[in-house]
Amino acid sequence: MVEDLKEFEKLINEKNISDVDTMMEESKRLVKDKIPDFEKKYNEVIQKRGIVIDASITLETAFDELITKTGGEDLVMNPEKKEFHLITGLRGKDELGGLGFKQKVSLVKGILRKNEEEAVYRDYIQSEKWKEKNNQFVSHFKKCAKCDGIENLSSFHISLENFGEEEISDVEVLCWLCQMRRKPIKIELLKMPDPPLLADLEKIVTIRDIFAHVAINWLSNNLEFNDTTPYTKHFFKFNPNWKNVNVAFKEFMDLQKEMLELIPVYIKGVLLKREIFSQFLLGKPYSEILDDFEKLKGMP
Repeated sequence: MVEDLKEFEKLINEKNISDVDTMMEESKRLVKDKIPDFEKKYNEVIQKRGIVIDASITLETAFDELITKTGGEDLVMNPEKKEFHLITGLRGKDELGGLGFKQKVSLVKGILRKNEEEAVYRDYIQSEKWKEKNNQFVSHFKKCAKCDGIENLSSFHISLENFGEEEISDVEVLCWLCQMRRKPIKIELLKMPDPPLLADLEKIVTIRDIFAHVAINWLSNNLEFNDTTPYTKHFFKFNPNWKNVNVAFKEFMDLQKEMLELIPVYIKGVLLKREIFSQFLLGKPYSEILDDFEKLKGMP
């Protein structure tokens, strides 16, 4: 192998063929001669690419917190491990290793949409419109769908296809006892538009890809990405102005700042919900529950 390399090097020298490093230097020299301020532009691009990738890593750390602490089911019992969880994460920490940036963003989008759908549903159930509909459905059915009881009746969704404009086939009426036994419906409001934050996440992914994969058009008057190649021009369909390096960089950093401010607020909201569950179901703060658990673990 060593002899082969020596022979190859000898051939390069004899034939006066440039090696890769020399070819790179020659290319930079030719470009530098034709482009004013090339060295300054080159260093600026390298710096901005590095900052975007570094900012992405910071975002990814925040996404990991969101995915492991929220987005799962509430009030989950695990009979095998004899565990009861007030709130669960969408994924465990041991499941994050094989996930890339785009996959994590996809999970975060699912968590945020789920949270928005649950908030919309909760507000609707507490509205005067639903109270009126509930009375209409109770008057129509007159008895519990499970036990035929006629006391303490309320209406519940069995389908959300016509959410907000429910028909009789979308609900069932249950008595108080059967309500307690009922498994809650999964909240999916398919007709609800995506929250604006989901579009911002998509922008983050796209601009990150631009900085990671798109070459610079050094011959442009301004510092611009090359948006003409078949493999990269689709990145600029979202916003053609991202062709300008400085515009894309500023928007990415603004979006990153927005996300880093919103994610902790969202997590705090989830922790507050956990505290409410703990007080309501267990009669004491969650921190005291953990202290009691540690004491039990230490007992012989």
